[in-house]
Amino acid sequence: MLRWNAVLLSFFISATGLNAGEPLFMPHSAEAMGMAFAVTATPGHWNCFNNQALLSAATATSFSASLENRFMMPALSSKAVSAVIAIKTSPIGLVATHYGNADYYRMFTGLGSSVKITDGIAVGVQVDYISEHSFGEYRDVSHVTFETGMTCSLSPTLNLGLHLFNPVAPLNTLPSSIEAGLQWRQSDDFLLAIGSSKVSDEPLSVQCGFSWNILDRLILRSGYMSSPSAFAFGIGFHTGSLQADAGFLLNSMTGVTSSISITWTIR
Repeated sequence: MLRWNAVLLSFFISATGLNAGEPLFMPHSAEAMGMAFAVTATPGHWNCFNNQALLSAATATSFSASLENRFMMPALSSKAVSAVIAIKTSPIGLVATHYGNADYYRMFTGLGSSVKITDGIAVGVQVDYISEHSFGEYRDVSHVTFETGMTCSLSPTLNLGLHLFNPVAPLNTLPSSIEAGLQWRQSDDFLLAIGSSKVSDEPLSVQCGFSWNILDRLILRSGYMSSPSAFAFGIGFHTGSLQADAGFLLNSMTGVTSSISITWTIR
C-alpha cells in the first residue's frame, strides 16, 4: 500500500504545478529538453509534434525513439516512438507515447500533417487519442482532441511559431495550452530560441535556449525555463543517417529529469 501511495503522490505532484507547460504531452526529444523546450519555432523531428506546422520543413523521412526519466523515478518514466513521412505536399507525422507504470499509465497517440500556405507561412493540425488506465475503483477514461500550429518566416534568419493544444476545452475535461516562440539562426551551426507557454490553471512559463554545433558532428545545448524553474543542458552527436541526443533538466525541488533519443533519417 505504501508503494502505491508513493506512486500516486509522485504522479499527482508531477501532473500539477511541477509540470507547467505540459498539457498532456511533452516533447520527448532530448534535443528539445536540452534547449528547455524552447522549440515552437525550431524545425526538428520531435519538434514537429510540439508544433505541427514544422512538419512542412521536413525534407527527409525519419524515425525516432525516446526515453524520459522524470526526477530519476522509474514510475514516472515516459517512452515514445515517432515517424515523420516527408511527402512533398503534405508531410505526415505519427507519434505514440506511454507514461506511467502497471497501475497507472497514460497512452497518447497522434496523427498530424501540415501544408504551406505561402513560401513563408505554414499551418498544421494533429488529431490525438488519449487513454488513461487506473487500478482499483478508478475507471479508465479516453479522450479525442486536436491541436494546431503555425509558423511564419519573418526574415531569412528569424522564424515565428504558434501552437494551440485542445482548443475545445469547454467540451471536454482536458486542459488546453497555447505556445508562442521565436527562433534566430545566426548560421547553420548556431541558433537562439525563446518562447512562452500557458496551460489552463497554470502560471505562464518562459523558455529560452541555444544550440551550437562546434565540431560538425557534436552539438552543445543549454537553456532555462521559468515554470517550473529549471536549467537545461544537452549534447548531441550525429553521423551519417543517425543522431543520438541526451538532455537534462535540473530543478532545485525535484532534482534531475533526463532524456535520451535516437533518430534515424532516410536521406
